[in-house]
Amino acid sequence: MWDWEKSRRMSILSVVIFGIIGLLVVRLAWMQLLHGSQYKKIAEENRLRKVFDQAPRGTMYDRNGAVLVSNRPSFAISIIPVEYNNSQAVTPVLARLTGLDPAEIETQLQAGQEFPYTPVRLKRDVDQATLAKIEEHKAELPGVVVEAIPVRYYLYGPLAAHLFGFIGRINEEEYDARKAAGYHPSDLIGKDGLERVWEDILRGIDGGREFEVDALGTEVGVAGEKAAVPGKGLVLTLDANLQKAAEDALDAQIIQSHQIGYPAKGGAVVVLDVRTGGVRALVSKPSFDPNVFAGGITSRDWNALLNNTNDPLNNRVIQNAYPPGSVFKIVTASAALDLGLTTPEEIFEDRGVYVLHGWTFYGAEQTALGRLDIVGAIAKSSDPTFYELARRMGPDKLASYALTFGYGDVTGIKLPGETKGIVPTEEWKLATYGQEWYPGETLISGIGQGYYLATPLQQAMSLMAVANGGIVYRPMLVDKILGPYGAQEVSLQPEILRTVYLRPEIWQILRRGLEAVTTTGTASMVFQGYNQKVAGKTGSAETGRETIHSWFACYAPADKPEIVVAALIEDAGEGAVSAAPLVRRVLEAYFGLPAKPIATTPPGKGD
Repeated sequence: MWDWEKSRRMSILSVVIFGIIGLLVVRLAWMQLLHGSQYKKIAEENRLRKVFDQAPRGTMYDRNGAVLVSNRPSFAISIIPVEYNNSQAVTPVLARLTGLDPAEIETQLQAGQEFPYTPVRLKRDVDQATLAKIEEHKAELPGVVVEAIPVRYYLYGPLAAHLFGFIGRINEEEYDARKAAGYHPSDLIGKDGLERVWEDILRGIDGGREFEVDALGTEVGVAGEKAAVPGKGLVLTLDANLQKAAEDALDAQIIQSHQIGYPAKGGAVVVLDVRTGGVRALVSKPSFDPNVFAGGITSRDWNALLNNTNDPLNNRVIQNAYPPGSVFKIVTASAALDLGLTTPEEIFEDRGVYVLHGWTFYGAEQTALGRLDIVGAIAKSSDPTFYELARRMGPDKLASYALTFGYGDVTGIKLPGETKGIVPTEEWKLATYGQEWYPGETLISGIGQGYYLATPLQQAMSLMAVANGGIVYRPMLVDKILGPYGAQEVSLQPEILRTVYLRPEIWQILRRGLEAVTTTGTASMVFQGYNQKVAGKTGSAETGRETIHSWFACYAPADKPEIVVAALIEDAGEGAVSAAPLVRRVLEAYFGLPAKPIATTPPGKGD
């Protein structure tokens, strides 16, 4: 009996022993055969510290070779996650020294756990006083290192800020999309403007060094090194001098508008080369300094921008849409002439008012302009004439020509957030508001009011069509792409966006009318003494808030067009009062003409 029991126990023990040995063999095989490379990597990383060298982003130049956006040296305070021991004790100390919130440090540290040996950059562009504090407390901060890294530098601060955009810390969605391309959770990435659109070109290839470290993490030697490759550069179509002149002119005109009683709060200017679509200047006010984003924007600064009621982050050239006002009369005149609803010889009687079904619609000044042909109606901006033309064609035919000119659609400029604006039709109103179209809405559509909304860039494109006899180029911001070390790699070519087909005689009528605007029409006072032919159109767009947006769009020289300029000043009165003087200053700067005194149009007069 005892022998049998002893034999049974020995058998069980043997099974247990051989089972344990079997498990160990399986585990060893699993570690060696299936995951050997992974554990080898961990072992290597236990003795090697990788320090990444951030590649500088590509430089941006203006069309004349002036550097506008580059990089400058700076220091960052970073954490190497695997070496950041006892975070409960260390994080409060680090937060006190850097001014960061402890929760923010922990959040960033958690995001960097995927790469335990890659520094997580907590604070960039750190001042010398903070660096000194970190050095003084180095013994209390295991895993905290100071890195020398390039930081984005916008040489002229707010100049062309909406064009350049800004950079910021990569978010979770962006990281998921780009981690396969070598991005890390604490990287900066283009968030807006050219920085965002050309991210793949501007971003360089990070380099780095591998240091051998001892058991205490002390560097004892260099195991390998790889140089960072800078990002590629961009040569823009922008003229920095013209950009500065346009920004200064807009600032000055906003101040002038305040002085004569208008609550102007912002505006936009865009200058295009009619021969290529190249953007020579793009101004949106109020603006911001993208340098505040370059090292990582603080919550206070970010909230200040977001809560600013004047929307300094909005690019008013492409992201805000406004009633186009009388600039839109170019479309109404084109449609009426092309459809045979009027002729160059027809004479209209402007009595200052227009009556339809017992309803009275007034002209801009509510004064009679008398007998006018279509050229005179454009020059004097006769509202009753364009009420009549709109009535003859109806809303849908007018809308079809507006679409032909590019209203109601994006231009395709390579900047984020471009809005289409609105080109209303009877069907659109029914779908949007559940209401039928009223005859009076047709009349005000003919003068660019009612439901019509357009961006300053769309207004400029309509003038380009007239200047070029129908050919419209896509707005172009980048002329050349340079290699990492400055050699030209790609030269971009102009692209025709659309062609507006009208008979040559219609283009001639439009040009005569637009030239007359600046010689005998609504902008004639503004262009007194200006020794160059300009073809343009004023516009005064009612906002519904008892204020008026000021518009002026033109091309010059009228007899051999080079540029188109469109300007809008919000809540600044009639186009001849505010926007037209602004555009004259821009033209003077572009053509190198002396800035002569401008005769002012009295508020409430003109269009």
